Amino acid sequence: MTSQTFHIATLHRGRYMIFLLVGVSLVTTIIARLPIIEIAKILSVLLTLPILIYLSTRLSRNHSEWTLTGKNLHIRFPQKKQEEIIKLADIKYLRNVPRSGGNLIMFFLREKKSPQRYWRNKLFERMDDLDSLIHQLRQHGVEYYYM
Repeated sequence: MTSQTFHIATLHRGRYMIFLLVGVSLVTTIIARLPIIEIAKILSVLLTLPILIYLSTRLSRNHSEWTLTGKNLHIRFPQKKQEEIIKLADIKYLRNVPRSGGNLIMFFLREKKSPQRYWRNKLFERMDDLDSLIHQLRQHGVEYYYM
């Protein structure tokens, strides 16, 4: 039995949102206190948004390795030394929902009502192995929906 490993650029979405919201709040608070005209304040905040998105993405990276064995899908997060195992027989279907800057990958399992969610990041990242992973999962009989 051979196993295949796929590298996916995942993102800790909660951490990303916190960093982004705190950054926007701080920048807005600081710029609001500057003695400049209002249009300059608005433009300053707007010009800092790409920098805040970049920093939030960099600070929230959570790269993962997905290993597909005969009956299981192992999802490892090396930075956190965390691993999750999903049995292929337990997967009802897989849904891939494109989002701005990435994808929401949801595994709907037979025994659970709520899906397992993973956020794929495409911002400031190289291409990853998501397409190859999905192809192999479909080869193993997992239903796949691209929404």
